[in-house]
Amino acid sequence: EEKERMFLDALQSYYVSGRQVMDDSEFDALKEDLAWNGSEVVNLNRREITYLEAMQAYIKGEPIMTDGEYDQLRDELRENGSSIAVDTEPKCYIESGVCTVTFQQDKFRNNLLYLPMLSIIGFLWLGIGYEILGGRVNPLLLTAFGAPVIGTVGKAITDTFIFPDNFVAYGPCPTCEAENRIYFGGILGVEGFDKQGKIKCKNCKSEVIVMKRSLRASTLPKN
Repeated sequence: EEKERMFLDALQSYYVSGRQVMDDSEFDALKEDLAWNGSEVVNLNRREITYLEAMQAYIKGEPIMTDGEYDQLRDELRENGSSIAVDTEPKCYIESGVCTVTFQQDKFRNNLLYLPMLSIIGFLWLGIGYEILGGRVNPLLLTAFGAPVIGTVGKAITDTFIFPDNFVAYGPCPTCEAENRIYFGGILGVEGFDKQGKIKCKNCKSEVIVMKRSLRASTLPKN
């Protein structure tokens, strides 16, 4: 199992970040050893290879599929238990010293980013409605009637001006398993993490690199 994890980590590191955690001869020897022992991880199917190629192309700025197609492929592989797309428990590799895990989108905190602007637009809607209608309409009905407008305008302003390209992810530190979060995107015109981000674990202080598209998180190899 340790050798299988080393093989997958080397494969993902090469495709995702272009980083080699072992040289070609070591990788070939490891692959041959796994194949000789009947391991299935050396026999990636067409969908898994496409997934790795898509990650590599995205990092290079030359995507070969749309975000929707990529998400669909990733979800399909995760549902089928693919080792390439699923790695929910932290795993460390003795030879490289690299620890990896897969983060998840923090939908709750992602949605909270829209709350301030939605509240402001909501109050403005009620205020304008009260002035125009003279308080003759129940505020709850007025809010319900304006919900589509409030939601659309609030989300558009947040995505365009306040938190552009926002994405919040969370997961255990690959080293100590303490929960950490990372924010991708800008804040009020200040650019933040884009395709990948680096955080320092609040518990063990390890530096963790997180890829936005695959949500793969890994520590740096030991020198």
